Amino acid sequence: MSDPAIDPSVLSWCEVSTAALAANTREMRRRVGDDVLLGIVVKSDAYGHGLVGASRAFVDAGADWLVVNALHEAQTLRTAGLTVPIYVAGHVPGAAAAAVVRADARVVVYDADVVDALAAAGREAGRPVPVHLKIETGNQRQGLLLEDALALGRRVAATDGVVLEGLATHYADIEDTTDHRFAMQQLARFDEAAAAFAAAGLPIAIRHTANSAATILWGRTHGELVRVGLSAYGMWPSAETHAVAVALAHREQGGRGGFMPTLTPALTWRARLAQVKEVAVGEWIGYGRTFRATHPMRIGIVPVGYFEGYDRRLSNLAHALVDGVRAPVRGRVAMNMTVLDVTHIPSARAGSIATLLGADGDERVSAEDLAGWMGTINYEVVARIHPSLPRRFV
Repeated sequence: MSDPAIDPSVLSWCEVSTAALAANTREMRRRVGDDVLLGIVVKSDAYGHGLVGASRAFVDAGADWLVVNALHEAQTLRTAGLTVPIYVAGHVPGAAAAAVVRADARVVVYDADVVDALAAAGREAGRPVPVHLKIETGNQRQGLLLEDALALGRRVAATDGVVLEGLATHYADIEDTTDHRFAMQQLARFDEAAAAFAAAGLPIAIRHTANSAATILWGRTHGELVRVGLSAYGMWPSAETHAVAVALAHREQGGRGGFMPTLTPALTWRARLAQVKEVAVGEWIGYGRTFRATHPMRIGIVPVGYFEGYDRRLSNLAHALVDGVRAPVRGRVAMNMTVLDVTHIPSARAGSIATLLGADGDERVSAEDLAGWMGTINYEVVARIHPSLPRRFV
């Protein structure tokens, strides 16, 4: 593929800093140390950063595991030559058991029929499939109540072709609040489950509960594996997580806190202005006539809209950067086009580069800025950038 930054036929692209991904990986390693497996979550096209390129950068920087949502993501990574352990955290049906074995993946299971299918595929291949059970502690997704989990664990232990490798759970609101009592209740329930498995003679090699927020804030959540997501891409999971990290960093917490990482955003989204034109006083801009020129204007047409992931909720609220200057969005964001006000940017012309997300000169539009205008979270901002846009790793 040609370099989108210099190929004028490429209208919009993302630039992903491998140095930033590596720096964030090192920060998370600094947090967990060498005795905890560092898993990086690369689901959903690596949170919009590009699955294969981001995964390579994480592994090169020392990630131990990669975590995906779907089996096809694991297959893509194996085809690309990545050999580290891959954990599929989403649903895998029994019909895909042979593909799980071929991809050398480990999966979460909550259905006896899937266990049996995986076991048959493992026996056929001559190697057992590592499976993980998820304990229901309060998020109501995939998890099993303790008695059901123990029953399925016993079935796994008694079945050739599968091996019980891990026990997991997922926090419901550890990143949405500064009050972590519910998260600590979830951890206590998980610890009780792990003790029950040990008492039942079902040893667990890998316990894992920690997402980005838990990894940063609470060392006691780390277990043998952490699953770091958004923070690996240089973003804080929430303002609340940042606030608690600041507070913990200012008082002694031993192994329970006091860690304040430096996170470096890795993603920049750019597009070329397709057209620059004059708009007379009184003319309307865009669908629904939601913006009217009150003075002579120059507008720049960006060939990106909500199909490409530039959300319609940004209409008349957001701004982009053109030649390092903020250019407000005028009118409604359309399916494939957005209008910027470049009246005050005399250098703007067709072919000028607009930065929709990221830095240009001294100015920056952050994922948090876009999330605020959209009324959502930074996760959605980056994950919804369309996979068809080229990712350029720099």
